Amino acid sequence: MKVTIILLLLAQVSWAGPFQQRGLFDFMLEDEASGIGPELPDDRDFEPPLGPVCPFRCQCHLRVVQCSDLELGTNPLKSAGIENGAFQGMKKLSYIRIADTNITSIPQGLPPSLTELHLDGNKISRVDAASLKGLNNLAKLGLSFNSISTVDNGSLANMPHLRELHLDNNKLTRVPGGLAEHKYIQVVYLHNNNISVVGSSDFCPPGHNTKKASYSGVSLFSNPVQYWEIQPSTFRCVYVRSAIQLGNYK
Repeated sequence: MKVTIILLLLAQVSWAGPFQQRGLFDFMLEDEASGIGPELPDDRDFEPPLGPVCPFRCQCHLRVVQCSDLELGTNPLKSAGIENGAFQGMKKLSYIRIADTNITSIPQGLPPSLTELHLDGNKISRVDAASLKGLNNLAKLGLSFNSISTVDNGSLANMPHLRELHLDNNKLTRVPGGLAEHKYIQVVYLHNNNISVVGSSDFCPPGHNTKKASYSGVSLFSNPVQYWEIQPSTFRCVYVRSAIQLGNYK
């Protein structure tokens, strides 16, 4: 009798399949199929957590907020409100924009680390060489939409690596001096001024074998000067004709 019972038990074990190791994901699938499992929240009731917004022109990384460069445009600033050397302590400052304010002159004591200076839309009447002294790294100077009638001699020499000069929409009566001797300048905007004469040496040096970058953009339209009165040799250092923009005075 005992032998019969043992044989029956062995037969039941042999009919069962081999044991297979199962992962947690398999049990989760069984729970989903059987309707058993944790109740998930309704998406309609879910509201994402509100966090701090990164300030304009800044970069935010975890707990670090980087707001490089002194964006001061559209403020009721006057020249007297910017102290001499106000930016001197910022040794790595590369960009300053003070546009659409009431300043009447270029701020003094700008840091030599600057690569871009935008002073458009102010009431500046003169570009004095002293205010630009030491700006050896400046590549772009924006002075559009001011009341500039004079650019001091030596102003461009104080910015030896300047690439772009924007002096459009001012009151200039002549082309600023020093462009022909400048080695790197490539873009000069002078449209919408009162320039009535353009000399043959205003833009290019006398010789052709000098190491000077070719202009990629020179605008002189909307000035009193007649384009047919400009000598062809005036732009002898320009290799692309489309870089020169001339036109009639409105």
